[in-house]
Amino acid sequence: MAACGIFLIGEILFFHEKPDDPVETETDMHGTRWLTAILALPLLVWLIAAGGPFLFFLTIFAVALIAQSEYHYIMDARSALAPEPELRWVARLGLSFPVLFSFWGLAGLFAGLCLAFLALAAFCMFRFGPRPGLLSAIPGEMQGFLWIAFPVACLGVLRMTDHGIAWVFFTLLLVACGDTGAYYAGRFFGKRKLAPAISPAKTLEGFFGGVILTLAMAFLFKIFFLPSFSMLPVLFTALVTAFVAPMGDLFESMQKRLSSVKDSGTLLPGHGGMLDRIDALLFAAPVVLIMRIWVC
Repeated sequence: MAACGIFLIGEILFFHEKPDDPVETETDMHGTRWLTAILALPLLVWLIAAGGPFLFFLTIFAVALIAQSEYHYIMDARSALAPEPELRWVARLGLSFPVLFSFWGLAGLFAGLCLAFLALAAFCMFRFGPRPGLLSAIPGEMQGFLWIAFPVACLGVLRMTDHGIAWVFFTLLLVACGDTGAYYAGRFFGKRKLAPAISPAKTLEGFFGGVILTLAMAFLFKIFFLPSFSMLPVLFTALVTAFVAPMGDLFESMQKRLSSVKDSGTLLPGHGGMLDRIDALLFAAPVVLIMRIWVC
């Protein structure tokens, strides 16, 4: 079961194609994907399972920082105005507040979000003053906080709950199953488009294939790794997550289409950027945290 879970997490994070990506057939590209996976996946599992809270929070901060930089790249491709480099660095520093403060739970997370906004607003006022067009940049940065920093911080809060390590793996597994099930069900049975204007390759059949695989693996994961929790709340968490996680994929696809960008970055050879790997996770993490606190 553990090996199966690790395989599925690797499947979504490193191995298989995104459903809206063209299928790669070149041998060297497949070799690059496998090499990246072989090097990165064991480190990821170790950081979550045995690295301790300090390394975990350092890791999710690094993930958020890279994703925020890729978000800026997507936004810059859409805008004709040259961004303020100083503002971007303050925004990247600001995302550290909710992510690192999530060590102290929900209160720390929301305090961190408030501090991030206050730091951004204060910097704009005292560094640039009433410069035309500057205020329009603040909502874009706040979207980055809400889209990237907040969900990543939710993983931090989840990590510090009872059985937190298992719940972090559970979250990754739900996203992995949804994406993997959607890919293969869509490939073999897909006919009806899910959101053709945003991601033409995604299908309703693929979506429900993801839901089915998510529920099946959640059932097994609960038995082996969450035995002290009731089955129905855990399955309900999996069901809600299976419906929400694909929206994260579609949301990032929409952002890239608006900016005429194919990949968010080139960080992972053969896989695109960090945002391309965690887009569904960004929508899933807050849902799992809410369900963990108030339902399970």
